[in-house]
Amino acid sequence: MKAVFIVADGLAGRPTDVAGKTCLEAARTPNLDELARRGAIGLVDPIAPGIRPGSDTAHLSLLGYDPYQVYAGRGVFECLGIGMSVQPGDVCFRANFATVTPDEDGFIVKDRRAGRISFGQHELAEALNAISLKKSVGVEFDFRASTQHRGALLLRGEQLSRFVTDNDPHRSGKKAVAFRPIVGHDDEAACRTATALNELVTYSYEVLHDHPVNQQRDRAGEHPANYILARGASILPCLDPIETIYGVRGAVISGGALYRGIALACGMEPIDAPGATGGLDTDLRSKAKTALEALKTFDYVFIHVKGTDNAGHDKDAAGKTSFIQRIDAELIGPLMDGIDWNAAHLAFTGDHTTPIDYGDHTAEPVPVLFVGPNVRQDLTVAFGERDAGRGGLCRFSGQILPMLFNYNNWAPKFGS
Repeated sequence: MKAVFIVADGLAGRPTDVAGKTCLEAARTPNLDELARRGAIGLVDPIAPGIRPGSDTAHLSLLGYDPYQVYAGRGVFECLGIGMSVQPGDVCFRANFATVTPDEDGFIVKDRRAGRISFGQHELAEALNAISLKKSVGVEFDFRASTQHRGALLLRGEQLSRFVTDNDPHRSGKKAVAFRPIVGHDDEAACRTATALNELVTYSYEVLHDHPVNQQRDRAGEHPANYILARGASILPCLDPIETIYGVRGAVISGGALYRGIALACGMEPIDAPGATGGLDTDLRSKAKTALEALKTFDYVFIHVKGTDNAGHDKDAAGKTSFIQRIDAELIGPLMDGIDWNAAHLAFTGDHTTPIDYGDHTAEPVPVLFVGPNVRQDLTVAFGERDAGRGGLCRFSGQILPMLFNYNNWAPKFGS
């Protein structure tokens, strides 16, 4: 048996168009509808009812872990996913290039994403890594650029702590916040970590604001990437690898560092699909082709797709609907043609709801489908939020991968 698990990030939504449909319901999805007819669907609370999930905690839950027990922050997944070697004691952060203007006692954030910078990120990262911290002797750092404005930051040294606040104000027009020890954790290690971070981001402006890449962006009328915002301080989590639990080997195909990093922490092996990115321009057919090839070697493949969430955060209903239609035609269609349905099961869902009107994650459940020879077919004939509410799987929380593995008879027995 083989298994395929697909997460369309931010898939679900709220009523958006004049007919009261969500983007998923408004999209033309003949392939997903066909899989719904052949399988069973329902609603999944990524973590639990009423809990607004982060992408990291939601994925841990969907992959079968209890995020309340194992979650140690997001930054480590970003670092792992971007290819950094994380050691015990390292403190990791999710980071952004941002656009700021200096203020008399700090910096005002004009654009948290530096115009979603599309070129020069690695040159900017090289300039950052040439910085030498003077106040924080013995603290080393590594900054890596990822896709667009995204990146990852790793601190290494003695007496460091993950219990520090972010410097990201989370809104443009606000002042960048100073890093501080989290209340209740204001020990020497947290103070030392906050001091190193404040020194680093101050130097980041000095190094970046006149960098040739930003001079070019200024001439083009684009926001300069002249500052670093960091958040999600974390350390290596303690996760039992999926292979040790179920005895099966898996691969991950993802253009986003976070999702690749989570999968790596769970013991999956990363596979690159040509043209696969973390945005709306990703090559979905390449992901499908790569997944089918990977199934010749691996027992299961986890495929992550980000564009649905990007459009939701941008409050772009037409873009989200269009991308869902692309998923159906360019990813689901080729997989349907290439999978041996006598010997494989597939699960498709989202990691959270990202409504167009709100532009951020909300706590509504997400539709999920399972299809394959051991799935008890229900009576639904289409895939969408309301159809899933009538599905045979009803409503449950997390645990998609364990449920998928159960259909393949890979699940260990609990008890005798």
